[in-house]
Amino acid sequence: MTEKLWGGRFDEDITSDVLDYTLTTDVDVRLVFADLWQDIAHVLMLGRQSIIPVDTARAILGSLLKLWERHERGELKLRPELEDVHFNIEQMVIEDLGREVGGHMHTARSRNDQVSTDARMYMRRVQLEAVAANLALVKELLSFPDEQLLAILPGYTHSQAAQPVSVGFWKTAHASMLLRDVRRLRGAFDRTDESALGACALAGTSFPLDRELTARLLGFNGVLSHALDATSARDYLVESASAFAIGGNNLSRMAEEIVLWSGHEYSLVEVSDAYATGSSIMPQKKNPVVAELTRGRSGRTAGTLVQLLTMAKGVTLGYSCDLQDDKPYLWDAIDTYLSTLRIVAGQTLGLRFNSKRGEDLCWDNFSTATELANYLVSDHGVAFREAHHVTGTLVSALIKRDATLRDTAAGAEILAELGYPIEESVLARIFAPRTAVTSYTSPGGTSPQSVETVRAELRDAVAAHTEWLTTVRQQLDTAHSATLRAAREIADGADLAKALETVTAELPALNQR
Repeated sequence: MTEKLWGGRFDEDITSDVLDYTLTTDVDVRLVFADLWQDIAHVLMLGRQSIIPVDTARAILGSLLKLWERHERGELKLRPELEDVHFNIEQMVIEDLGREVGGHMHTARSRNDQVSTDARMYMRRVQLEAVAANLALVKELLSFPDEQLLAILPGYTHSQAAQPVSVGFWKTAHASMLLRDVRRLRGAFDRTDESALGACALAGTSFPLDRELTARLLGFNGVLSHALDATSARDYLVESASAFAIGGNNLSRMAEEIVLWSGHEYSLVEVSDAYATGSSIMPQKKNPVVAELTRGRSGRTAGTLVQLLTMAKGVTLGYSCDLQDDKPYLWDAIDTYLSTLRIVAGQTLGLRFNSKRGEDLCWDNFSTATELANYLVSDHGVAFREAHHVTGTLVSALIKRDATLRDTAAGAEILAELGYPIEESVLARIFAPRTAVTSYTSPGGTSPQSVETVRAELRDAVAAHTEWLTTVRQQLDTAHSATLRAAREIADGADLAKALETVTAELPALNQR
């Protein structure tokens, strides 16, 4: 077994069982890009601050660049016996250059600030992907044709028929909800986008570090200044997990409606054949499996949030190995959330709504009864509570006759008996689902004008979020490219201070996002 980089204090090596129980190389694969980028930035800073000799920094940078190229080709493999990504990269450099040179790379650094920085760099990438996936789904929801502004659906409260809505109204509701998920993700990004590098084990160091330099090279917006907090904090992961869990819940709510409404009893929507499967025994079945799995997999993201909260609650400040158990569950939640967002966008594109069925249900399930109460208030000056009572009495009487609001003759007769004579033609207009949908012109209501106003507002929000997303991605790409370019120039013999001065001039100052 390879000699442990921390082995000087120990008389015997860990057993293979202990190694298997404690290693993280399987989950650390996702952090290789971040660890290499971080190593390069750290060595650039060590050289610029004269903490290690410039020639040593030059040699280490050359070795790291070779590892980066291997990583880019998919050839860099982590060795389990080296425990984690950090020791793997360091050991590879030492094997390339020898301990006298390669052993300088870890100066003024701990795996404690290393892992926090790596995780923050990876989570930034994930958060941006989640923002992009949400925006793609929102754009799909907002791209409905104008006829869906008056394509009728029953609206429900308490899972009971309530008032008529339109397909466009339903789609903009889910788009509005998903844009809050985007705002949550952006908030989590802001609190993730702080560098922990340079905090060392927990107390900082006596070496003259430049933490702002490494933060800029790594594309961070700021430095998490308190060393103990920087190495202890996992709230940025919990916050991200919370955003994934809430987002998963929101997707599940939409999926629940699709599952219910696609059943024969509702027949309000049909999913595309590409997003459904059949039965092994019942040839008539068309099962909305993507929507069903969307509901089920929201449990994974919720479970991850609970796991992370439970993991972190008993850990005192300072690193403990409990905290390395954040990643296996969080990685699964990330994969689940992102894949669900993307497949739901595809499913949404193929949804076919049956507005005739929706309108028929609204006639038959008394969804427009409230319109009679409103009419009595607006046109006859009746107090709303009295109008509510009269309308409820009408509904009860119609149900006892096995009649619906379509039966305007029966409705007129009952209302006349109650002392409120209204012509059948007026009742037919009042109770028409399209009339109800069109009449709700209040801000955020169901009328085509109101829905179009909301759609325009949501599209403006999408544009603003997209601009932010594009800018941040460009800034991260610029920081990465600048760091690699400086490393290559210095490894090839360029003056370290001048090369760093040139590339940092391209990078934004801290705290500018």
